[in-house]
Amino acid sequence: MPEPDRARLISVVGGESTGKSTLATALGDRLPATVVPEFLRRWVDRHGRVPLAAEQVAVMSEHRESEVSALLRASRTPPSWVVSDSGPLMTAVYSIQYYGDTSLLPTALEWTAQSARVVWCQDDFPWQPEPQRDGSHARSRSQKILATIFAENPGLPVLAVRGSLEDRVETVLDHVGTATGRDGGAFEHG
Repeated sequence: MPEPDRARLISVVGGESTGKSTLATALGDRLPATVVPEFLRRWVDRHGRVPLAAEQVAVMSEHRESEVSALLRASRTPPSWVVSDSGPLMTAVYSIQYYGDTSLLPTALEWTAQSARVVWCQDDFPWQPEPQRDGSHARSRSQKILATIFAENPGLPVLAVRGSLEDRVETVLDHVGTATGRDGGAFEHG
């Protein structure tokens, strides 16, 4: 019996209103891939508030558990791609930004390093208001924190994307190696 395909993870990150969720959904359609939705958004909807500093680790862990579960399923049954919308790294970024807490960053980096690509959505279009968003200043702060993290961790497979949704999708597809069957960032269930 042939071995199941190894699943590959694409982590989509960026400040608020940078198109992460829209891009994750589009990649899910185009690859195709299983999309892991942003757990933080669901958490805020459920609780009616943002997580407190002490709750951030649970938010990050829950998102990671969703990623691992999707990767396990994808390693057994196509599609073998998983796209994570605003995963553990973004929870760590928000902990730094809002609470001055860097304690989640080492674990988030360890998990994020397992991605085939870390797709960093740039803020090259106007900020769009939404009830859960803080403003363009918050987006800029998140982007600066990400820039620092990526500069200090050059081994991460970061791909910055800009432009229209279609431009972003094409950039990702050009870099994930779908046509060549690239093995980078594969998740194997052992």
